[in-house]
Order: sequence, then structure tokens, then C-alpha cells
Amino acid sequence: MYVKFPWLVFVGDHVSLNRGCEFYPDLSSGSTITLGADVYVAPNVRFHASGHDIGDLERHIGGDIRVGNGCWIGAGATVLPGVVIGAGSVVGAGAVVARDVPERVVVAGVPARIVNAVER
Repeated sequence: MYVKFPWLVFVGDHVSLNRGCEFYPDLSSGSTITLGADVYVAPNVRFHASGHDIGDLERHIGGDIRVGNGCWIGAGATVLPGVVIGAGSVVGAGAVVARDVPERVVVAGVPARIVNAVER
């Protein structure tokens, strides 16, 4: 697991982080990554709350990432800056999450789209 700027990453109770996970908050903007309680993160998931401004590659930009309680994030998924994943949602393996995810849905694909409701 790799955590850049660990003081900008917040993890709730009963969270499972598998090997190869990476967390990239943004120091310049103070953008954070927050995982709620009971979140399960599969291997090789990446959270990027930081990026470069395409108009000025020297400049970093970012946005907070928030993962709600009871979410599952599938292997190899990537979560991009400013995304909120609603409580109880599931992100499919390999998905690229570029937009907010409502509560209690399954998203998959590149870019991630809603494919089902969560029935639990």
C-alpha cells in the first residue's frame, strides 16, 4: 500500500485495505481522501484526489474524495478527484470513477456507469 501525505487520508472503523492500494491526496489544495466505516477495498485500487491542470501542467489541482459507509471497491478500480461514492454502493473491478455515485448502486466500466441497484 502507498499513501502520499497520510495526514490528508482519513479511514473509518472496520475498513479493509488490500495490498497494492494507492492514495494520492493533494497537498497544494488540501484535497483529502475519506473512507467511511465498513468499506472494503480490493487489491490495486487507486484514489487520485490530485491531478495536473491541463492548461498548466506545472500546477496541481484536486478535489476531495469521499467514500460512504458500507461501500465495496473492486480490484484495480480508479477513483478520480472530487468524487463522492454514496453509502452502500459497489464499484466494479477495473472501473474508472470520474463522477459521483449515488447510494446503493453498482457501477462498472470506463467511465463508470450505473449497472444495477444494490439489493442488500
